[in-house]
Amino acid sequence: MRIFTSTDDAPLSDRRPAVTMGVFDGVHLGHQAIIRQLRLAASKIGSPSLAITFSPHPRQALGRAAPPGICSLEKRLELLSAAGLDAVWVLPFTAEFARRSGRDFAEAYFHLRLNAGAVVLGEGASFGCGREGNARTLAEWAKPWNMLVENVPHLVMDGTVVSSTAIRLAIQAGNLDRAAAFLGRLPSVQGTVVHGQGHGAKLGFPTLNLDPHHELRPPPGVYLTRTVLDGVTYPSLTNIGRPPTESEIEAGLRDFLIETHLLDFGTDVYGRDAEVFFIQKTRDVMHFPLIDDLVKQVQHDLEDARVWFASHREA
Repeated sequence: MRIFTSTDDAPLSDRRPAVTMGVFDGVHLGHQAIIRQLRLAASKIGSPSLAITFSPHPRQALGRAAPPGICSLEKRLELLSAAGLDAVWVLPFTAEFARRSGRDFAEAYFHLRLNAGAVVLGEGASFGCGREGNARTLAEWAKPWNMLVENVPHLVMDGTVVSSTAIRLAIQAGNLDRAAAFLGRLPSVQGTVVHGQGHGAKLGFPTLNLDPHHELRPPPGVYLTRTVLDGVTYPSLTNIGRPPTESEIEAGLRDFLIETHLLDFGTDVYGRDAEVFFIQKTRDVMHFPLIDDLVKQVQHDLEDARVWFASHREA
């Protein structure tokens, strides 16, 4: 998949691409349905498929609080590539960009810049100032441009529209099964392995301390997880919690920690990226007055984890 990042680009305009557009945070099953329809449209007109996405999130560019990201931009591009797109155009979203009318954007980008042969948009997609543009208005504007316009209905599962918002709410509530059903995969956190305080190693349970690449994470607790490191997947146990002492907070630690113990793995991996996939929660965060009590609980957690993974090798 080719990736374009400059506003000066006019990706694949000589080939009249089939185009879709959206933030695509999470690249969930609803997004994948749009991409499948896009690929069909591209095949119909004999053109490559192209998705326009944005960075930063449009709300952030407008000075408003952006929703916590389900995944990083890097992961988003990886998922879009896996969905079978030929190209992605990452447009920098600015306040000036947001002031364009829907019709102006459609003419400037879909028609003049991209020379799109087809545009495929999801039911909830909109663009331009005041959310003026959508599949229906674009179909009217595009009549002189010899451009096919298609609308993809919402994907509904269990009576709920599959959306990034629904997935965020599920993950934040700890409803991992619902999030996984909507994503089509286990929810995950991607990040870089950084140095922690070394408490786990001192107790005999070394952990990878993750500096996340995006904001969204499950609530505090201990989780059965699978961790991907350098393309290899390891069974793991992950704790999400806050720094346990005031001194650690004062030392500049984040307001929460993601600590992952890879079962039977102890290689130094600082500075490398990892992705932790959350399977299920095993218990809430607990506080122990004595170190011996903590060690016993962690030993119990790890024994349970090994038993679970031994009987769920494909989970």
